[in-house]
Amino acid sequence: MRKQFIMLFLIFVICLVSIAKAEVWFNVQPSSLYNIGDDLENVISVSETGKQIILELSCGGQSRSLFLKYLENETTIRILQPLTKAFLGEMKGDCKIIADYGGDRGESLNFKISDEALIRIETQTRDYEPGEKIDILGKIEKLNTLPLEGFFEINLEKINFTSSGIVEKGNFNTSIALPEVIAAGDYLISIKAYEKENGEITNIGETGLSINVKQTPQKVDIALNIQSIKPGNNLDFKISLYDQSGNTIEGSASFSIEDLKGNSLAKALTDTKKEESFYIEKNLFSGNYKIKAYSSGMYGERQFYVEENEEVEFKILNNILNVKNIGNVKYDKAIQVKIGSVVEIISTELEIGEEKEFVIAAPDGDYDIEVTDGSTSVSDKGISLTGNAINIKGAGMGFFSRNKMMAWIFLIFVMGMFVFVALRKVVRKKFVLSQPYGTGKTAGRGVIKLGKEGEYILERYSEVKEAEHSLVLKGQKQDAALICLKIKNELSKEAKENLNNTLEKIYKNKGTLYRSGEYNMAIFSPLLTRTFKNYTPAVKTALEITKALQEYNSRARNKIDFGISVHSGAIINRIEENKLKFTSLGNILTLSKKIAELSENEVLLSKEIHTKTISEIRAEKIEKQGFELFVIKRVTDTEKNEKFIHDFLGRQEEEKKARIK
Repeated sequence: MRKQFIMLFLIFVICLVSIAKAEVWFNVQPSSLYNIGDDLENVISVSETGKQIILELSCGGQSRSLFLKYLENETTIRILQPLTKAFLGEMKGDCKIIADYGGDRGESLNFKISDEALIRIETQTRDYEPGEKIDILGKIEKLNTLPLEGFFEINLEKINFTSSGIVEKGNFNTSIALPEVIAAGDYLISIKAYEKENGEITNIGETGLSINVKQTPQKVDIALNIQSIKPGNNLDFKISLYDQSGNTIEGSASFSIEDLKGNSLAKALTDTKKEESFYIEKNLFSGNYKIKAYSSGMYGERQFYVEENEEVEFKILNNILNVKNIGNVKYDKAIQVKIGSVVEIISTELEIGEEKEFVIAAPDGDYDIEVTDGSTSVSDKGISLTGNAINIKGAGMGFFSRNKMMAWIFLIFVMGMFVFVALRKVVRKKFVLSQPYGTGKTAGRGVIKLGKEGEYILERYSEVKEAEHSLVLKGQKQDAALICLKIKNELSKEAKENLNNTLEKIYKNKGTLYRSGEYNMAIFSPLLTRTFKNYTPAVKTALEITKALQEYNSRARNKIDFGISVHSGAIINRIEENKLKFTSLGNILTLSKKIAELSENEVLLSKEIHTKTISEIRAEKIEKQGFELFVIKRVTDTEKNEKFIHDFLGRQEEEKKARIK
């Protein structure tokens, strides 16, 4: 009984304590969402006065004190806390308010504090041309649906383009002008909008806009494997189509190959980047040609130069040698015919496409025959020949055969003597020729004067010692031999005098001189020399110059460092005001200078001049920086050759007379 009484008493005490405990509750719950900068407003009530109330904001394990006060007379309090960056620090996310009043705790409903903003972008299209303008309209709301007031930044990746501006009432607009040379492809435009508080970003939103820049054709170009081509070879080329940034575009193309007058040589369809090849016929006229290319509405053009090709085709059929000009210029070279162990030399001139036949004769028997002009060769074995002696004559030209050549020479000699005797009867006094050789004022005039024993002597009183590189519209197109002497160091006064004296050898050998900086270019033109056979004399002159400079260097302290080349090519020239004015065709000047640069105090021959002097100049082939060049080893004594031929013909004539007797 007593125990029951005690238990009832304890229960009564506990109930009294519970009834006496104070209570706290939230009259107004917080909103579900706040952005930084919003006001946190709340009303809290307590059941009695006389205790201290503590309010805290708690977010993700972090807390900030909101309110602290001893309630003496009031049971309801109102709080207003701006959610500034200074107050919150890094606090954000899911939050709640915790109230403590005299040990009694109460909590608000959960709510969210955010620094996020949402950006919506409006544009007209996603695809743009290079250089086109992109108009961007943006609307920005904070997560609490209120408009953002602040700033925006735009960045276009890959080209380092940035732009910025002001956001007013949640709106902004701007434009981006794409560069004209922007590469084709996909680009991302990054957009950021934000608010600031005391220089520190509070609410912020970011998004991206993907655009595509189209690839637009801008240029057609043609790449050639060589700028100057020898007939009989393939001209390789490739057509390329480029976009606005210089990148290639795959596509179709068409091309035509024409001469400068518009006459078509070939037309075809192709693809860009595809290698094409065009065979240059051996008889295609020398000169400039062009390739025209079309693709995607674009047009491109490239010129190339077809070089001169002095070439023949030899055919041996029984005792007939057929020589046909398959080149693109007049053929004028010596042809060596070896019949057994005997060598015969014949000369012939052939226009383009022309051919001639020569009859080969020899004492009855079978012979091995070899024919060459230094470039083209043919041979045959066991050819049956008949005749009294070894000789070669043009088919159908018996009256002008070699056996009768001496008679013609004798007849011409007699006529010459007759003219000479008649001239001696002319009044013996000096007179001036009325007809100048060459063209232009005083160019190449001469004077005839009476010399010893009453003979008449022609003397020139004016030499063409200067050449000028200029545009010659009216002149003669001729194949000239060129010597290029490059001086590679500074010269002393003595060295300059020696050089000028050495260059006099050019005038002595009927050449003229064109000076261009450190280059001294000797030109041997048929207009000056009165012969088309200028190639060997040019080589010999180059050797004379080299020998003279080497002799000077052997004794001089201040030496002359030089390089010398010999080349040949076509020029258009005329004589005017005692100057040789000329226009070079192709790259003959450039190539001559390049070979001279490669020379080291020696004479280097180009392939062109070597081909034309192979019967008289023995040279060894070398390669320098990709150029095929020739170093002189020996100069054939042509006078001895001529004497041998003369003696050989004489012996033939004597043998013939002996057989007649």
